[in-house]
Amino acid sequence: ANAPVPSRSALGSLLLACALTVALWFIPVASFALYPLRLFVTFIHEGSHALMATLTGGLAERIVVQPDASGYTLTAGGWPILIVMAGYLGATAYGALMLTLARRPGTARVILGISGVLIALLDLLLVRNGFGLGWGIAIAAGLLAAARLLPAKAAELTAMFLGVQCVANALYDLKTLVGLSVYGGPVSDAVLMSRIIPLPPAVWAVLWCGLALAILGAALRPYWRDATKAGGPSARPHHV
Repeated sequence: ANAPVPSRSALGSLLLACALTVALWFIPVASFALYPLRLFVTFIHEGSHALMATLTGGLAERIVVQPDASGYTLTAGGWPILIVMAGYLGATAYGALMLTLARRPGTARVILGISGVLIALLDLLLVRNGFGLGWGIAIAAGLLAAARLLPAKAAELTAMFLGVQCVANALYDLKTLVGLSVYGGPVSDAVLMSRIIPLPPAVWAVLWCGLALAILGAALRPYWRDATKAGGPSARPHHV
């Protein structure tokens, strides 16, 4: 059997998801609608710390998600360098993965369903504050409902919108992190990293920005190929 080809409308869905993201930034009341999505990215960020701790032989002890959409993960053992790096880069990579997989026909519902299951497991196994527990259940339920009920085209757009949100929020947070690292602020991943390898926090923040952009670029390359194919030889007039 032939492998399914990427949806011809995938590029259109990606552009629409990006346009919606940008438009919502300029609508003041939209922050309320985007709040659950912001928390979704926080769960992915903190879950990435926990996953890396486990993969490197350590232990993820607890996750706390705060009402301001910040959070922290307590771990023991493992490789601190990889654990600290995993937060922002993990959120970017997860968003990029959603964008990559959502190109394939019939996968959007699967992505939404898996995301719902992952948030539910993370919530029930590691989240230890009432706010985080409640919102984790709500987000997981919303994702599972979307996976089950949305038509294919709407599921594709939803998965891509969530992927864009993951990447955009991670990049925005990294930009903020650069400013905090330069001018001072609360303890951040960049500050923790500078305690492991003594480079200024701003250097780590900038390096992570570069890596996040590289991850995003890799995810967008297939869309670029689709766009160039659409305007390639098949679209040129042929003369006899």
